[in-house]
Amino acid sequence: MKKYHVNPANVSCEELCKIAKSLGFDSFEGRKHTKIKTNEGEFITEIPRHNPLNKWTAKGIVEAMVAHGGNVELS
Repeated sequence: MKKYHVNPANVSCEELCKIAKSLGFDSFEGRKHTKIKTNEGEFITEIPRHNPLNKWTAKGIVEAMVAHGGNVELS
């Protein structure tokens, strides 16, 4: 499986959604956020649909994906 490298200071919501989808997570569109869940339906995190993302928000999203088995690394 490919390992993704994410720079939290320079990542867009579209990139995080694409990474989550390629890792096999399901995504559901809300009004202002994209909700990320496992295939079993367990909630992982929400990705706000605005740019730029705060680097601490992006870091938290990546850490949530890692905690659920995502092969993502902060760079």
